[in-house]
Amino acid sequence: MNAGKGRTWVSSDEIRAPIREELSLLERELDRIFSPDVDLVSAIGRHLVTTKGKMVRPILVFLSAKLGNSDMGSAIKVAAAVEVIHTATLLHDDSIDRSHLRRGLPTVNRLWNDQVSVIMGDHLFCSAFRLVHDAGLFDVASVLSWGSDRMTYGEMYQMDLRGKYDVTEEAYLRMIKLKTAALFAAACKAGAMVGGLSQQNRDALAAYGDCLGIAFQMVDDILDFVGDVNLLGKPIGNDLRDGRVTLPLIVALRNAGTDEAGRIKEIITSGSLDDTAWSEVLKFVDENDGIGYTRRSAENLVADAKTCIEHLEPNPAKASLMSLADLVITRYK
Repeated sequence: MNAGKGRTWVSSDEIRAPIREELSLLERELDRIFSPDVDLVSAIGRHLVTTKGKMVRPILVFLSAKLGNSDMGSAIKVAAAVEVIHTATLLHDDSIDRSHLRRGLPTVNRLWNDQVSVIMGDHLFCSAFRLVHDAGLFDVASVLSWGSDRMTYGEMYQMDLRGKYDVTEEAYLRMIKLKTAALFAAACKAGAMVGGLSQQNRDALAAYGDCLGIAFQMVDDILDFVGDVNLLGKPIGNDLRDGRVTLPLIVALRNAGTDEAGRIKEIITSGSLDDTAWSEVLKFVDENDGIGYTRRSAENLVADAKTCIEHLEPNPAKASLMSLADLVITRYK
């Protein structure tokens, strides 16, 4: 545990401490889901198990549920469904973006092909909803359906904005609220539901997840400019090379003079962002406060997230939710 600038930094292991048993059981459930009797699906499943990420969304489910009196079996089913939905979106994203590396390992579309990746993603979406329906968690299924619908709509919105270099901050915020924050909010609300929390507290946790998800995406967008490729497990600069304009560039273009902004737009639209061009863009974004503004915005959202749940009774799960919010803005991968 480390102190700094008025905050107490807690490690990810400490955040997971109240839900260690649940996370262990979740691993078994995911192994079961990713090990069907079709050879191709099983092979892909084994690969997905080796490339699991930070498990932030299932952690949100478990911690939210732990604020009440949750049934562990139901919480595990919900957490598994949320992680499977998230995995499905990554398979689709990698095929759409032609990405070949995720978490330091080849993507499914790289190892097999785009068709296999898309169909596997569809299968996982269906599996997630079958999981909660078979458990009789119909109200939870409705919440996860809402989150998935908003998330996929956000992906379409992002595709609509692709290649547009006059994107406003408002449009960007709307897009990431859909694309990323919707599933965070749904995970928190679904966890609160299986925990038997009141409607007021379900809404409070959904608001926490919404703020946290937006901040999480902002930090992702910062790391796409200044992250370490070895820590991220994927190349940096992917967004811009694929025509996706994120907040650091939006702010820098807004703050810069007309001539300077025009020069950067010419570089970006030239069709080739080599190392020299990328260095110039990165310097422009940094000097025009794109990185700083985005980080401050993420910090404000994290503060808002913590305010959403400060009224809840103290317990280890609440403490972990508070610490998880701080961890979002200090992560480097």
